[in-house]
Amino acid sequence: MEKLSYEQLQQKIQHFCAYRERCEFEVKKKLKELGADDNQSDEIIDELKNDNFLDDNRFTEIFVKSKLKHNKWGKLKIEAALKQLNITNDIIRKHIGQIDEKQYEQTLNDLISKKIKDYNNCKYDTRKNNIARYCIQKGFEPTIVWQFVNK
Repeated sequence: MEKLSYEQLQQKIQHFCAYRERCEFEVKKKLKELGADDNQSDEIIDELKNDNFLDDNRFTEIFVKSKLKHNKWGKLKIEAALKQLNITNDIIRKHIGQIDEKQYEQTLNDLISKKIKDYNNCKYDTRKNNIARYCIQKGFEPTIVWQFVNK
């Protein structure tokens, strides 16, 4: 594969960022795949930030909302995923802190209601344990999960 020029790298990455919201970690990874050296990557990333193509804060806001709404993830799983993308703790805390508690509790309630049907034929304690384990696996805090499961 031939080495791409700076302009070609820039154009490909702009398209990559325009397709959907990206974080800096994803862009660096993509640039590396395209054969960019560290200096080129740093320059392109700076330009993307200046041109508003790239913003970890905006990425995190959208990521948090979408994972809660569409994937039914809890705060713990969302936080872990963001840490894997090298998002700073300050940005993570800010956006996880902005989750609407009523919506969060409703999402957990919906998960529990859905799972109750799956475990209808189980003993009461087994059903509670399986539902709680499922919700905890989805990233909801164990203390909150048990409060809801015990209701």
